Amino acid sequence: MCYVYILKCCDGSYYVGSTRNINNRLEYHKTGKVKYTKSRLPVELIFLKKFVNYSESLQFEIKVKSWKKRKSIERMLDKPDNIVNRFSIQRS
Repeated sequence: MCYVYILKCCDGSYYVGSTRNINNRLEYHKTGKVKYTKSRLPVELIFLKKFVNYSESLQFEIKVKSWKKRKSIERMLDKPDNIVNRFSIQRS
């Protein structure tokens, strides 16, 4: 499985990414190993969507990153395909 995720940073900005291993990727963010989020800790996982293959997840990531307004991302948070509430990890 592959995932697209959105993190909300402590400065209110969003980070959009895709990965094959969500647990490892989130650990990288939490420990300051990702350049963008390193200076914006703590981060909160606010969106997670599952995909069958990586190319689909990458296409969706690119689509989300092309949106110019924060409102577009915020509208997506309440969609039924946001599985963040069903994902069992520490989200801090």
